Amino acid sequence: MGSRLLPALLAHGHQVVVFVRSESKLKDLFGTVFISKCTIVTGTATDTNAIEKALIDNKCDGLVNSAGLAAIFPWQQPQLQEIEEAVATAAVNAGKELAHPMRCWFMGGLTVLDYPGMEGVKFFPLFAEHGLTHNCLSGKPQETLKWSMLAPSTMAAASKSIDLLETPRGNCLLATADTPPDWQHTILEKIPFIGPWAGIFRNAPRYGTTLEDCADFIASDLRTPDSVYVGHRVGIIEKSKGKTE
Repeated sequence: MGSRLLPALLAHGHQVVVFVRSESKLKDLFGTVFISKCTIVTGTATDTNAIEKALIDNKCDGLVNSAGLAAIFPWQQPQLQEIEEAVATAAVNAGKELAHPMRCWFMGGLTVLDYPGMEGVKFFPLFAEHGLTHNCLSGKPQETLKWSMLAPSTMAAASKSIDLLETPRGNCLLATADTPPDWQHTILEKIPFIGPWAGIFRNAPRYGTTLEDCADFIASDLRTPDSVYVGHRVGIIEKSKGKTE
């Protein structure tokens, strides 16, 4: 995701500070043309103090965290929470120092959303760690952190190449707060225990998107500090797969 965010952010006119573990790997991935347009800071994604310093030193207004992977199964060791807590804490502290709440996007997944008609029912065990991320962010008052959590299904690259964009590529996404857009109910959902699973497996393939569309969506939204998605999980679907209101 991070590799698609950089060209999208630059295309939307953002001044980009890239916080990475290895500057040399970043240069190998993007080349000098991309890198010359960014400020690079090296560090680890769990170092709250280093992230906070990077935000303050560069007077950042926003942040997108694409580091870390969520554990798939509930019995696996959590991999993401230390990163999310470190980044969120750094953003809160930096916002206080800079006298404005940081506008932040975090990555989640489809399973963290409330399914229409089943709000509040937590029955899906895969990628349950995204729920912990949501709990972490929900515990931060909006006056200290203007967070949003993107909740896609699978994301695939639209192109193998990563190119510098002269203008934003745009995206073909419909979005809703906290629920999947255009959720299609099935009579199978009424079956006890297995019904909700049937509804999820029927719908999940419809919510596949591209990395490029998701990156453009975030980069575009960051231009609106008081976005309608502040404080929400954000479900997305390609317009061709959902209803256009």
